[in-house]
Amino acid sequence: MKRMLINSIKKNETRIAILDKNRLCYLNVENNINKRNKYNIYKGKIIKFEKSLDAFFINYGVKKNGFLPTKEIYNFEIYNNSYNNINYINKNNFLKFNINILVQVIKEETENKGAFLTTYISLPGIYSVLLPNNINKEGISKKITGDYRNKIKKNISFIKTSNNIGFIIRTAGIKTSIKYIQKEINIKIRLWKKINKSYKKMDHPGLIYKESDIVTKTFKDCLHHDMDEIIIDNPKILKKIYKHFFYVKNFLLFNIIKIHRKKVSLFSFYEIESKINNLFKRNIMLRSGGSITIDNTEALIAIDVNSFRSKKYSSIEETAFNTNMEAIEEIFYQIKIRDLGGLIVIDFIDMEFFKNKEIIKNRLRKLIKMDKAKIEIGDISKFGLLEMSRQRLNSVLRIYNSCLCYKCYGKGFLLDNKSFFISVFRLVEEKICKDNIYGINIILPESTNIYFEENKINYISSIKKINKKKKIIVFFSREIKYPEFFVSRVYKNIKKKNTIKKIIKKYNINNIVNLL
Repeated sequence: MKRMLINSIKKNETRIAILDKNRLCYLNVENNINKRNKYNIYKGKIIKFEKSLDAFFINYGVKKNGFLPTKEIYNFEIYNNSYNNINYINKNNFLKFNINILVQVIKEETENKGAFLTTYISLPGIYSVLLPNNINKEGISKKITGDYRNKIKKNISFIKTSNNIGFIIRTAGIKTSIKYIQKEINIKIRLWKKINKSYKKMDHPGLIYKESDIVTKTFKDCLHHDMDEIIIDNPKILKKIYKHFFYVKNFLLFNIIKIHRKKVSLFSFYEIESKINNLFKRNIMLRSGGSITIDNTEALIAIDVNSFRSKKYSSIEETAFNTNMEAIEEIFYQIKIRDLGGLIVIDFIDMEFFKNKEIIKNRLRKLIKMDKAKIEIGDISKFGLLEMSRQRLNSVLRIYNSCLCYKCYGKGFLLDNKSFFISVFRLVEEKICKDNIYGINIILPESTNIYFEENKINYISSIKKINKKKKIIVFFSREIKYPEFFVSRVYKNIKKKNTIKKIIKKYNINNIVNLL
């Protein structure tokens, strides 16, 4: 049984999950803190052309300028009637005319980068996607195959649109009559006309069209004929559904909607909360005893497959192949549900036979057909590595606010006390060597006080050999957390009492130790 659960009791947060045979296969979250602007349409102004990137920077009414590559610009006829091809135009000339441009966000901004923009506008519905800037394009989703594709090809000519407007039939339109698809396209055409009118009226860069909320968007993307139940815990959501989806009556939408009236919260009743917590796990165990480890870095995602406790197979090759085969199913699930994007490197257990490698790769190719994201796969190298790239869609895990670990700073490991003090006093040795130095101040976390008192003789003796005259003062602070520390020089021309007072105030000093 396939269920869609819509949890929106909290005013500031809406969560949607899809369960397929009691397994979480889709999760989307939206709240007031993390508002999204993906697929929003803006009026923008070209403010800069960067030749090295072959792209424009666009002011579209937000703090950080958007990034618009030249290949994402539909037609330059709107700027200069005498040119239609971007290659014939001096792009820097556009900056002189304060040119306005209609853009859509296709990739949201991050901490370091602005939003990725396009002028190829798309307006998605349940059954179709309207493409206003694609002349006479009549397409069918690549995921529609076989007899369904042939049937839609025959009927597609009966769909009518305005001039210079194309469309694509989505997978939800497989069993839908042309009548309902045409209704949806007509609604989107009227919307496109309103967007154009707003664009002409606006005098400054800003938002023209806001993409639908999470409920409407999920219905557009995930509502198919195989859905058995839609369970909602807030009756107000029903009004949104009736308002936006009145033209899908043939789908028997309103017969499968149910209201959750139990005292236990919707997600807790279907055990979704524990499933969400599992998304943050680094290690995932497999049924055979093997495991996979997922590590996120800034540039790529590394996934390591290990045999671990998998001992039921008769040979090394059989163990490697079967563990990898089981792991590929779990890896695809984790990539999809966590919405991992960018470069992904999978380190499989080494296999000797080329045939086994091909089976693993072909299995992954079949699985990715079920993913809506754009994915490219490479070959398995002689070291057992497979590279793939995936388009990020929802970035659900980023909605759950997190911060960098203050202890390891993302490294995943910490120095023990002995190694910590070795690194501190090696730095002290380096700083104490200069002639114009009166002494050294060391600020350490309070949690290291006991260990230091027990072992300070070892560190003092190593410093005495280098220099006996210069003073070293150790401060233990409540403000500093392990493994942070600070080592600073005290110069001869600075008043020593004032520097000590400043350190005590700034770092909330608990204890002071004079070493030399």
